[in-house]
Amino acid sequence: MSDLVLQQSIKDEFAKDSFAWFKGERHGHMEKWQYLEPEHENDPVQASLLWDRWENSVGDDNMLARQGQIIRDQAQDIAALTAPRRSLIDLGPGGINAVDRNTVPLIEAYKTIQSYTAIDIAQEAADNACNRISKLFNMRTLPLYGDFLDLHRIEERGHCVALIMGGTIGNIEAEQNTSQAIELMAQRITNLRQVLPAGTVLLIGLEATQDSKLLYGDYDYPAHAEFEINIMHGIKRDVLADQDGFDPYAWKYAMKWWPQAYQFCHLAEATEDQNFRMYGKMLHIKKGQQLVIDNSFKFPVLAMQRSAQLAKTEYLKPFLDVDKRMVVHALKLS
Repeated sequence: MSDLVLQQSIKDEFAKDSFAWFKGERHGHMEKWQYLEPEHENDPVQASLLWDRWENSVGDDNMLARQGQIIRDQAQDIAALTAPRRSLIDLGPGGINAVDRNTVPLIEAYKTIQSYTAIDIAQEAADNACNRISKLFNMRTLPLYGDFLDLHRIEERGHCVALIMGGTIGNIEAEQNTSQAIELMAQRITNLRQVLPAGTVLLIGLEATQDSKLLYGDYDYPAHAEFEINIMHGIKRDVLADQDGFDPYAWKYAMKWWPQAYQFCHLAEATEDQNFRMYGKMLHIKKGQQLVIDNSFKFPVLAMQRSAQLAKTEYLKPFLDVDKRMVVHALKLS
């Protein structure tokens, strides 16, 4: 498939997801579209840059830094528990900072990794991750473009370890205050079993704290709010360029924690009425209406163990930071 055909296919999928979102048929499924790249110097689509700005502005007391601390301090223990591993699969590797923080120390700890695969819907992210690993370790690398939950089975030889860091697996599609959180996570793990090679060790980074003050503090940064709401500029550019009734500036970011569901919702709230056409239908958004952009589920260890059990997957061990706020869960897929 040519790059041009692939790009159009991705934009068609983006449009379908946006349509279902605006109609209220789906909730919290837009996370994979949040890392769009600018196409020219003055492009308001700046999500990838805003993510880096947020990551660099939050300091050392945040979930990403805590996850990095776990890997930095316990990479040898993780490798000792799960070795031998010859292939590493990075599911949504993130930016270069994330690759350096999460992926590089684990490759160094395992010592036996011979090949690296980076999978991301953002082509640049996958390419950059592969270029970084190839430069540092002179090993075979393969970038794959797309949603790793929708790919065909990944064929890798040798024992594999797969990373899904930064809470990405917790960005589960669900409306606010779902009653099915544990079951939804179990389905996510089951989907990964169907994609990854049998016997893969899966390392999942997730925030475990249930403290609302700490959770709101994790995300209460201007750069994060800009990152979340920047998806509206992506929709305007790639989906609704000809619709004057859709205003990407008429939205603000909001957040909501639902403790019984382990669910932290990232919301887009309309600041003005909007009326626009998609697929031949007029859509009406009222001022104050909220849409769930994505969810950040915060599962404590026992909830993740139950999800792994429901997914018929072996839960190996949790690796926690010093304050037990962040966890890297080690699972083995059958």
